[in-house]
Amino acid sequence: MSTETVTILIPVYNGGSFLIQAIESALAQTWPAIEVLVIDDGSDDDGHTERVCQSFGTRIRYLRQENGGVAAALNTGIAAMTGRYLTWLSHDDLYDPRKVEVQMKALAAQSGPCVIFGGYATMDEHCTILAEIETNAGYRSDQPLWAILEGRINGCTILLERTLLERHGGLDVGLPTTQDYELWWRLALHYPFVYVPGALVRHRVHAGQGSHGRRHIEEASLLWMEMLEWVPEEKACAHSGSEMAFLLRARDFLQKTGYDGAQQGADALIRRRAKKIRVGIVLSSRSSREAAVAKAELASSGLDLAFLLVDASPDQHFALFAGSLAKELSDDVVASPIAPKDLVSHTLAELEAPIVAFLPQDVPVATFWTAVSRLLCDLELDGTAIPQTRGQPGADQLGPLSGLVIRREALSTALTRAAETRSDFISSLGMSSRLDVVVV
Repeated sequence: MSTETVTILIPVYNGGSFLIQAIESALAQTWPAIEVLVIDDGSDDDGHTERVCQSFGTRIRYLRQENGGVAAALNTGIAAMTGRYLTWLSHDDLYDPRKVEVQMKALAAQSGPCVIFGGYATMDEHCTILAEIETNAGYRSDQPLWAILEGRINGCTILLERTLLERHGGLDVGLPTTQDYELWWRLALHYPFVYVPGALVRHRVHAGQGSHGRRHIEEASLLWMEMLEWVPEEKACAHSGSEMAFLLRARDFLQKTGYDGAQQGADALIRRRAKKIRVGIVLSSRSSREAAVAKAELASSGLDLAFLLVDASPDQHFALFAGSLAKELSDDVVASPIAPKDLVSHTLAELEAPIVAFLPQDVPVATFWTAVSRLLCDLELDGTAIPQTRGQPGADQLGPLSGLVIRREALSTALTRAAETRSDFISSLGMSSRLDVVVV
């Protein structure tokens, strides 16, 4: 690999005073085989951009085309390049001299085709460093979709083999501001994206930069919605353990952006996918009417819910009419008080669901959804507890189980442990389960 040529593509439109610095940083690479290819996207600056490029003579290649945008310029460069590998550099940014060498060595260490990317530094007009940014926190190269969906990639940090583009296509000229991320998405469906630490690119922040504005926000929102809608379920599960966990993580990122349309689209997609998730609810309520209201509110979560009712009425009249109530509400009704162990045994016998929630009737649906989401996102977590307010209606009848949202397997394991050790069920549950508390 030491003799392989790497082409550095520099698309430019009206390069101004920064283009010389960008070209010089490309030519200064320590990698021994470099091709610098500048694509002039129809600059109209009285020939200034062309004169700058021509001043470098044969040290670079210069191509000019009619104005078609960054994607069109890069596609022109990809078609004309002679290197086996490529990277690109914005005309107002700079490369560290070691950029290509470090990334080519990282690429050589991989067992198969991949895309290399990394951190970067921001700088001002005078090349003064403002900040160094590493984007790999919580990232794994075998989960490459997060590199795109969580906006971790600065395009100038990328390095890849040209054949990947020949297999999957170049940049979409119909996407003026998100053409790079749409390309990364197509590649991430097939190859790892490997992060190389270190700020090997300097991204310039200056007054002459155009603002993407509303057009970019709308375009990015549509792209993110399309990516989430069409991601294969097996890919989502491989990245996050389940499709819902994948969508929730993506939605959490979108909440930090200005992509309101994408966030709304993610919320709608989550509601549609929620219908696949079965949750059993042991609901403590004081009357059939209040139980019906609570059920309707919880059903707005969009989850597939099954109910077991616990009578929390002061005089147990709820249980006295259990037969008619069961017919009216389509649920089994359990009298209280009832020991936690007996309630759990009854629950496991009546409710076929991978997640079980023990809820007093007034738990807000948003809090309930947050608790369920915690379990969907953290597969190592057995259960989470919703904090209870003193005097909350129905909480006493559920005892220490009140507010607990937990996996069915954890309840079953605790029952077995309690029987084998002849210990208290709640103690067994605490000893055998990984639990936390919902922050509300």
